[in-house]
Amino acid sequence: MDLPAELLAEIVSRTPARTIVYCKSVCKKWRNILSESYFANLHLSRSSEEFIIHQGSRDDEYAILTLIELEDESEQHDIHPDPLMRFDLGLNFECEVMCLSGSVNGLICIEDNYEESVYICNPITQEYIYLENPDTKKSYLSMHYGFGFAETNNQYKVVRFYLDRCLSTENSCPSTEGSYKLGSEVYTLGTATWRDLGHIPFHISGCDIGIYVSGNLHWLADEDKIICTFDLDREIYQPMAAAPWGSENAFRSLGVLKGCLCICDNTPYSELAIWVMRDYGVEDSWTKEFVTYTHLIHGDIHTDMIRILKVFKDGTVLLYSESFQLFTYHPQHQTLQHHIYPGGDLDTFDAQTYVPNFMSLHSFELEEVFGW
Repeated sequence: MDLPAELLAEIVSRTPARTIVYCKSVCKKWRNILSESYFANLHLSRSSEEFIIHQGSRDDEYAILTLIELEDESEQHDIHPDPLMRFDLGLNFECEVMCLSGSVNGLICIEDNYEESVYICNPITQEYIYLENPDTKKSYLSMHYGFGFAETNNQYKVVRFYLDRCLSTENSCPSTEGSYKLGSEVYTLGTATWRDLGHIPFHISGCDIGIYVSGNLHWLADEDKIICTFDLDREIYQPMAAAPWGSENAFRSLGVLKGCLCICDNTPYSELAIWVMRDYGVEDSWTKEFVTYTHLIHGDIHTDMIRILKVFKDGTVLLYSESFQLFTYHPQHQTLQHHIYPGGDLDTFDAQTYVPNFMSLHSFELEEVFGW
C-alpha cells in the first residue's frame, strides 16, 4: 500500500519513538519522509513526557543513555528500560564527572566537568555537537549549567557560569567567591560561539543545573534563600523569592511539578517537603504540596539532594536521589516505594525527564555534527 507522504506522517507521528525507529527501516521512502523536519515537529507536538537515564561504572568509562517506559496506570508505576532505546554515546566520559545538564524538546545538554566540555546530543537520531570552549583562561569549576529554549526566536541556549578573579580590593559584589567573582556566558545553537554576559549579582548555590520553566532558567542562590532566574529571550538575570525555609539544615533543590516551579526540602530529620509556586513569579503563591518521611524507604538519603522527575495521572510522584535511587511517593496513602533499576554492571546513574524528538542536529548550520 502506497500511502501519501502527509497521511503516513500523520499516522506514524502518533506512535511511540521506538515504533518510529522500526518504521524508518521499512524502506527508503519511509525513511526519507520520517526524516523530514515537518515530521519531527509533528511528532514532537504529540510526544508524551518520559525520562531518560545515564548509566556509568565507577571503574570504567561509559556514557550510556536509556529511554525509560513508565506504566501510568492507577497503583502501577513499574519502570521498563527499552533495549532498543539504549544508546552508547561513545564520548569517553569519566562517569563521575559527566552530568545531564538539562533536556528540552528531545535535546540533551551533557557536561564533562573534568574536561570543562559541553555537548548537545539527540539520542534518538544518534547525533551530538561539541560546543567549543573559546577561552581556556576562565575557570568553570563552579559547575553551574543550564539549557533552555527561547520561544520568541526559536533558539536553544546553553548558559554556564565561570569564576573570574576579582581585581578590585573592595568586596562590592555578592557573587564574590573568595578572590573570584561569578561570571556567565551563553551559547546559542546555530551560532558556534559563546558570548560573555559579564558578572552576575548572585552567589549560585551547590552544583544544581538550571531548571527550565516558563521560558526562564532557574538556580538556587545566596545560600538557597532566593532563586536566580535567567530570561532566555532578554538574556537578563533577576531575583525571585524562594519558598519559606522549613529547616536551616535542609538539602534543597529546584524542580518542576505539573508545569510549576517547585522546591524539594530534604531535612536531616528524614522529612521531605515539596513546595510549589502556583502562580509563577508571585512569592505568596508558594504552597507546601506534601510532606513525607524518607526513612520509610531503603537506604539513608536524608543528606541527599532529591529531584522530582514525573507526576503520574493518579498523583503519584517519581523522585530521584543523588545516591542513585529512584522512588515514588503515593499521596493517597502517604507512602514511599523504592524502585530497583536493572542497571547490570553499570552501578551509577542520573535521570531526567525527556520528550523524544526526531529533529536532526544538522538543522544547526554552523556546528559540526557527529554520529555514533
